[in-house]
Amino acid sequence: MKIQQRFIQHLLLGFVFWLLLLTLTVPLAMEGILPKLGFGDERYEWLVTVVIGFVTILWIIWFGWYFGSPLLLVMKWIDQLGNEDFSPLIERNKIYNRKGKFKMRFHLYQEVITQLDHMRAQLQKAKGERAQLEKAKRDWIAGISHDLKTPLTYIKGYSTLLLNPDYDWSKEEQRNFIQEIDDKGTHMEQLVQDLNLAMRFDGSQSVPIRKTTQNIVSFVQHVIADSSNDLRAQKHHFELQAESHDLTMGFDPHLLKRALQNIYMNAVIHNEAPIMITTAIEKQQEMLNICIQDNGIGMTEETQQNLFNRYYRGTTTEQKSEGTGLGMAIVKSLIEAHEGTISVESALQQGTKFTITLPILN
Repeated sequence: MKIQQRFIQHLLLGFVFWLLLLTLTVPLAMEGILPKLGFGDERYEWLVTVVIGFVTILWIIWFGWYFGSPLLLVMKWIDQLGNEDFSPLIERNKIYNRKGKFKMRFHLYQEVITQLDHMRAQLQKAKGERAQLEKAKRDWIAGISHDLKTPLTYIKGYSTLLLNPDYDWSKEEQRNFIQEIDDKGTHMEQLVQDLNLAMRFDGSQSVPIRKTTQNIVSFVQHVIADSSNDLRAQKHHFELQAESHDLTMGFDPHLLKRALQNIYMNAVIHNEAPIMITTAIEKQQEMLNICIQDNGIGMTEETQQNLFNRYYRGTTTEQKSEGTGLGMAIVKSLIEAHEGTISVESALQQGTKFTITLPILN
């Protein structure tokens, strides 16, 4: 029953009880009480109006308490929530009886009270999540500062060595120093690109998608080749499986390459022992599935739950994370920008599987 219907019902019942009370009190007062006090003559008939008025005033006061006291408690609860106090209302015992059911006058506003209680729980949960996010942001800022400082230290160190007039470096040594400087500069560039993409997605700015129609199998094959040629991936094995090698669709090659490379390099970085990284491509009606699976050390349940969250820098190995904590969040945003989805399945010591689903738009 809606609150309006209950309000009308309670109001009508109150009016009926007021009439019943008058039919009891007026005769009792006029025929029983007032004559004993010497007010039984006809000239004191005006006292009937006084009795009716007195009973009516008492009933109005009671009505005000009946309908108003729950609202005062609701207002107090709203004020408590407004002050970010999300603990249960202290006066909850006034709302419910011993059996846990609403008392009569609070039953009138049960939807309001239920929604407030639900909102309190949601706000309390959001407060906890916000605190965790703020902590994650602080940890992330410290981590990204370290990640930027580390390649800078290398660049500065090798530059100092090259500029040192006390040493006459051979061409091979100079080439090695310059290569290291270039590698660290590339790493810093990737970090800055991650930050730029993250800020654009976080600010709800649309990343321009420039789709071209290409052979998706050949494209993924080239991405795998680039990833396998990375020095960190030399000990790992890559494999591609496809139902058909002639499958064309529309996608943004730059952004999709970025998403796939992040997944491949995550598998490489977080698995020290040699692993097999298998990519399977299959078409299902108007959708394309790209499954990337490895037989590495896997992830914990906590890492899986937070994997696509910004600023989460979880790792399944003892090594320090080399990323910004934005990589997989960016992957998710890039896939969604293609109107696709991405999911992860993993278990410790049993490997990890990413499933990317994209619409086939030629």
